Amino acid sequence: MLKYIWVMIFFLFILTACQSDNQTNNKQAPPSSTISERAVNHANNESKKQVQSLENKLVPPNFSITLFEMNYLEDKNELLFKMGYEINPEIYEILTKGNQEIHFILEYPESIVNILNESHSDVIIAEKPSNNYSKYQVTFTKKIELVEAEVAKIKENITGFNLLIADSEKDIISQFIDLYGYNQYNPETSNNTNLK
Repeated sequence: MLKYIWVMIFFLFILTACQSDNQTNNKQAPPSSTISERAVNHANNESKKQVQSLENKLVPPNFSITLFEMNYLEDKNELLFKMGYEINPEIYEILTKGNQEIHFILEYPESIVNILNESHSDVIIAEKPSNNYSKYQVTFTKKIELVEAEVAKIKENITGFNLLIADSEKDIISQFIDLYGYNQYNPETSNNTNLK
């Protein structure tokens, strides 16, 4: 009988020791849901750090319009507006190192809104800069059937096209008035207006 009591005490001692080890391990390791919450919060904080604001930065000479021309492909019923632009190294860094992107919207002159049946183009996402290139082009395309007089009227109003630039949050951060006039931008002689 004494043997049974000693065996029981021994088993109780082992069970108590195992139980206290489990409690210690539970206190040291956080639950798996806490680990995933921390990972998500860390990822969110990292992405917020990576997005740098472009507000008040997309202005000449940091961002310059180098080309703006219009072409109508009668056989395809396509109206094309080609725009060239150049970015400086600071803008390049923001666009390549972070999660920032820029969107372009072409505003049409009021005098031709009735021809195009819209006041602006669709939104186009700018190409992600790479290979240390600073010069890029984008083409705004509109499928529309136009007669010769309408094409001529659009060409006559080429100086009335404006550009809106939005960031990755779709907030308008810059506006260029008269894209055609920005083709030969010279900060000392240009009369063009830049807002924001």
